[in-house]
Amino acid sequence: MKKRVFALFTAMFLLCGMLAGCGPTGSSSSTPDGSGSGSDTKDTLVVAIPESPTYMDPMVQATIATFRVTTQMFDRLVMMDNDMNLVPALAESWEVIDDTTTVFHLRQGVKFHNGEEMTSEDVKYSLERCIANPGVNYNYLIIESITCDDDYTVTIKTSEPFNALLYRLSLDAASIICKSADTSAEEFNKHPVGTGPFKFVSWELGGDVVLEAFEDYWGGAPAVKRIIFRTIPEALNRTIGLETGEVDLAYDLGITDLESLAGNESVTTLTSPSTTVWFVGMNVQKAPFDNEKVRQAVAYALDPQGYIDLVFSGEATPANYTMLPPSVDGYVSDCSDYSYNVEKAKELLAEAGYPDGFSTTLWCSDTQVMRDSAVVIQEQLRQIGITAEVKTLENGQFQSETGNGAQDMFIMSKTSIDPDSMLRSMYHTEALGPSGNRCFWTTPEVDAMIDEASTTTDTEHAMELYAEIQRTVAEAAPLVPLAVEHLNAGMQSNVKGFGLYPGKSHYINGTYFE
Repeated sequence: MKKRVFALFTAMFLLCGMLAGCGPTGSSSSTPDGSGSGSDTKDTLVVAIPESPTYMDPMVQATIATFRVTTQMFDRLVMMDNDMNLVPALAESWEVIDDTTTVFHLRQGVKFHNGEEMTSEDVKYSLERCIANPGVNYNYLIIESITCDDDYTVTIKTSEPFNALLYRLSLDAASIICKSADTSAEEFNKHPVGTGPFKFVSWELGGDVVLEAFEDYWGGAPAVKRIIFRTIPEALNRTIGLETGEVDLAYDLGITDLESLAGNESVTTLTSPSTTVWFVGMNVQKAPFDNEKVRQAVAYALDPQGYIDLVFSGEATPANYTMLPPSVDGYVSDCSDYSYNVEKAKELLAEAGYPDGFSTTLWCSDTQVMRDSAVVIQEQLRQIGITAEVKTLENGQFQSETGNGAQDMFIMSKTSIDPDSMLRSMYHTEALGPSGNRCFWTTPEVDAMIDEASTTTDTEHAMELYAEIQRTVAEAAPLVPLAVEHLNAGMQSNVKGFGLYPGKSHYINGTYFE
């Protein structure tokens, strides 16, 4: 008990020091209510996040840490609401002309943060910029042409029928940016300009991100006038921030912390299913992971339920060895016959030429879930003779280096809202490296099945193909899906209107102080 009290005291001391020393550069001092003035009206929302964003430009690299911030600054033609329904956004309507042609009718009078009006030229420029960027473009290469019919009408043609076009256009990578503001990639990342409900104020890499309300937002001025995204990697410290009132809203709390907050009348918590799958990946370009039997041995060695019990306190869903979560079309629960089996794993290692196991490295980023995952996975691998040295990196470096293929094994999560996006990013040649396929495993057969599933107009046939893809990749085992994450957040009781988005990026607009 004394150790627990001491740990809590230490964590509170460290958190207070961190919160006091990490204020936005150049910002005015704020009053205890966070308003920055003598007013009694609180209008600054401090949001605690576990990982720092790596970019302010949504088209550089697909990471949730980045999108949790950029989705507040940028809109798409269409968007997904918290119930996973497609809703109009910058396109107020659209019509499907034929299997490869869709016409989008834009809202008129929409303003960018720099005061310029959005037109079809900005839409065309943004989507072509997305298609040209290898960090996110795997989802958009099927787009053949984008035409400005007039200032408020855009026609998008695909090279083949594409049943996931609207879902693709709802993703953060398809954000509409201001063409004139993109003078260079470096400059735009420092001064991003979108049409979203909040506009950029300041950011220092690894420090606070500060946004402020865009009063001319086409959907109406946000009630919250200022957002401060504060990176607090430890879940316990995010919880303490809520308890002390230093944080208004905190993402991804520990399960035991959720339980401890249950009786706290000053804090409200939310939980929700997600479409995020945690997995262990293996770089098949490096020995011994170029050997299928070694990868299969890893699949038998890892215990998904044991992992969930220890890392998520039992509050997650076993992934059943597929990257498709149960809530996404195409999911199959019996794509493989893997189960936790140490003896089978050892047998496969011996057949592969490693009867005494081998040494390797296990990469993760510097967050609590990642570090906890690494400890559990390291121990499970040790049971079959694999000695895995844990290598922990800052999130930006982790994303960059794993995208370049420097890793042996690695821990990661992937969020997606439709089967093509998930499977394409994990297994398609188009997505090698930073786009998502960090295992660097592909085959022409799987590429062809993914492409056919996305272009067929026969839904039943598409589902058959997705099932076959899941069985094929499970057999090859370039990665081992372990758990489908359950989302949660905690907030001060006077914070209202916030909801969890299953895609994990979460919208702040609509949130207000009571």
